[in-house]
Amino acid sequence: MLNRLYRYLFLSAIFSALLALSTLCARPADALTDKGFRALHTFTKVLHYIEDNYVTEVDEEKLIRGAMRGMMDTLDPHSVYMSPEVNRELKVDTSGRFDGVGIEVAIRDGWLVVVSPIKGSPAERVGIQAGDRIVKINGSPTKEMNLGEAVTKMRGRRGSRVTLTLERPGQKHTFEVSIVRQIINVPSVRAEAVGDGIDYVNISSFQQGTAKALEKALADLSAKEPIKGLVLDLRKNPGGLLDQAVAVSDLFLDKGTIVTTESRGQEIDRRDAHAEATQPDYPMVVLIDSGSASASEIVAGALQDNKRAAIMGTKSFGKASVQTVIDLDDGSGLKLTVAYYHTPSGKLIQDHGIDPDVVVQAQPPKPEAAKQGKPGAKAEKKADLGAEAKAEAEAECKEKCEEKPKEVVPPAPKVDYQKERAIEYLKGVTSDQ
Repeated sequence: MLNRLYRYLFLSAIFSALLALSTLCARPADALTDKGFRALHTFTKVLHYIEDNYVTEVDEEKLIRGAMRGMMDTLDPHSVYMSPEVNRELKVDTSGRFDGVGIEVAIRDGWLVVVSPIKGSPAERVGIQAGDRIVKINGSPTKEMNLGEAVTKMRGRRGSRVTLTLERPGQKHTFEVSIVRQIINVPSVRAEAVGDGIDYVNISSFQQGTAKALEKALADLSAKEPIKGLVLDLRKNPGGLLDQAVAVSDLFLDKGTIVTTESRGQEIDRRDAHAEATQPDYPMVVLIDSGSASASEIVAGALQDNKRAAIMGTKSFGKASVQTVIDLDDGSGLKLTVAYYHTPSGKLIQDHGIDPDVVVQAQPPKPEAAKQGKPGAKAEKKADLGAEAKAEAEAECKEKCEEKPKEVVPPAPKVDYQKERAIEYLKGVTSDQ
């Protein structure tokens, strides 16, 4: 008790001296203001009172870590304090191979939201969709959980299970999914020739080597048949490495700005396109949706603003902030937002997203219901049939049905409506050339 009192008095004396000193000399750019020193002095008082008067003995280290988490919570959802355990767990590379469930998540309006399930991942196979809210992880509510803690809870030993409680827009009740953690080994680029010179390339994430893989895929496609039009699919692409987004954009642009980075209202970085190794100027469509985020939004914005491609689909997620990870002496870390990305025309991507040039929903529009007129004479006659006539009609129908058994019609293959519309658009453009 006495030691704590001495420590409190000692810290108070230091803060008072620093406060007095700050009023006598010019304040360095990185020092606290007078207001900040007074708040820090109050913080020390609060810590002292809790340690000495709380109903049970407290762990002062836990208290201070909680205070740091609270400090970061006053910023934006992507700025977090990470304990040594969380910081260590999050030190994974971006090679495209890791253990987990395959979900990119973010905090939006205080909720843990799925940006996108990684294609081919366990999360996608159990039906998790972009926009789903994760309200519980193994029964633990996520409402007060920061992003780092949530990601750590979803990771685990390969082959183990994690249960997520989800809330989906448009559905009244929450539901649970159980996912087996597996190695997520995601090929970044997948390409196919559609026909008539139209090609399709899907980028699932921007990881090490994505731009080179895309360049090779385009070379392989053009070796078989010159590319007349290209669909670049960035749907459900949660992003990844900035340099790969810039390099992919540069493949299709021979000049102009790709992306700018701004902090505190000032431009701090600008990435421009170069003429070397630029693809031919064939027509392009870029597909985006609510699962397109970060690096994929940078690419879509660059090609849209430079009028290199038509953007189709639905509005993107709107996550394009720059985070830096700062390692602290005790092994903990800070993930701090330091800047925002802007498209070449200056549009802020964060919280706004990329608006498509042509809105195409994932499902085709429903045909208008057939107008119901007055029942015809035939219908009226059928309604007036007596019991005897009804029986004869049913017997006749049964006889005909037995003569020719019904054919079993296989279910129609699932059609990617947005992809089909993009291909249709390119065929129309190239046929006019």
